[in-house]
Amino acid sequence: MPSGKTHDAITLVLAMPTFVAGWLATESLWLASVGTCLMLFGGLMFGPDLDTDSVQYKRWGAFRLLWYPYRVFFKHRSRWSHGLLFGTLIRIIYFAFVLALLIALGIYLRATLIAHTPFDFNEIARAWEATESAFAHYGGKRLALTAFVGVWWGAATHTITDVAWSMLRKGTEIF
Repeated sequence: MPSGKTHDAITLVLAMPTFVAGWLATESLWLASVGTCLMLFGGLMFGPDLDTDSVQYKRWGAFRLLWYPYRVFFKHRSRWSHGLLFGTLIRIIYFAFVLALLIALGIYLRATLIAHTPFDFNEIARAWEATESAFAHYGGKRLALTAFVGVWWGAATHTITDVAWSMLRKGTEIF
């Protein structure tokens, strides 16, 4: 398989074409920029090798502990970690779940340790409503689709590169 440096180089080389394609598709510099930034994030930080002790995994620093359950649960190069669609979708769902747990824990700790008030689930509902409102204000469904496509494309370049590399090594025709 290609090295982490090769995957990184491919991700960086594809940034400008991704921006141009995003701009042409959305006719929005904002959405093209978001899509490109998330493509870089998807390729450099959120790719399929988070299930191993990889460069992507190490880039998370102290936060890489968030990915430990993912590493234990998913077998490397399975369809669930390296699958073109489901791999990225599973990582997004997993990461959203972990973030939701951390936010709920933060709200709980603030209520009990700092404010010395009983924990109130309504605080979580208010935080969610504020998040939904901000999300709708900055682009809503178009932003969500652009974000998903950006993260997906960054991670997909990794899987596509792995497949192409394997085929070239085995002498199989790609097309």
